Amino acid sequence: MVQVLKSKYDFNTTLSKLESSILSHNMRIVSRVNAQENLTKAGFRIGGNYIFEAFRPDFAYRLFQKDLRMGIEPPLRIYVFESGGEVYVEYFKPSEVFSKWGEEEISRELDKIFDDIVGDALT
Repeated sequence: MVQVLKSKYDFNTTLSKLESSILSHNMRIVSRVNAQENLTKAGFRIGGNYIFEAFRPDFAYRLFQKDLRMGIEPPLRIYVFESGGEVYVEYFKPSEVFSKWGEEEISRELDKIFDDIVGDALT
């Protein structure tokens, strides 16, 4: 199930705190998608809209050792968006992402990490 949490911070502060939290929890930011910026370049206007894609090579290696086809799933996304004057952070629990593969052990580790990343960033 998707996790949706309201941030008490403004959009840019939320992004900054999430970036710091991702890195402090020993994850890597694999890519960033700034939809607001991309849409502005195309002549459209929306509120803040940003995605962090995060993962770590050792987790990828362990997943690949179990089933290379799980490579379709990482990196995992943390989505930050503005709606109705509020800032939200949304992500799927890793255990949900990997459940279709029957993967439980690594999923539990990643659940804790991603819950901590978001929880620490929003406190």
